[in-house]
Amino acid sequence: MKPRKASLALVLAGSLALSFAALAHADSGARIDAASAPAGTDPRLKVALQNSVAQRVTDAGLARSLEGYSLSPSLVQLRRYVEPGQKHARLVCIVGLALSSDRGVVADVRGSVVTVGTSQLSAVDAAAQAAVARLPAVLSQLQARDPNNRVAQR
Repeated sequence: MKPRKASLALVLAGSLALSFAALAHADSGARIDAASAPAGTDPRLKVALQNSVAQRVTDAGLARSLEGYSLSPSLVQLRRYVEPGQKHARLVCIVGLALSSDRGVVADVRGSVVTVGTSQLSAVDAAAQAAVARLPAVLSQLQARDPNNRVAQR
């Protein structure tokens, strides 16, 4: 396959995967938007981030609590570095989750991970897990701030 055709095939496959991911999670109660990332990021990482957030929300049993909200995942940072005197590269990954309601963005949650010897996909998944793990506390704070907000009470 020629490079141009391969690029087109990759874009089409990524778009198709996003469509299927959206359909698979449409009935989960939580709306997970397409992931964003800095320019030049491998499209597969964005798809992996969206899927990882959706899976982590389901695994944590948060889908019902997130009804009426949408989550917008973003890959804030993904980079390798070697500290002076070290032989092995570390991979730093920071994931952001913007929690939105009909009032707009109501919270921004971040999760991060520093790994050695893992893949980018594993680091993205671990950072997504760290971000999703912070959502219950954020939802509790939102409910405490506005006890009449029926969305936050779910």
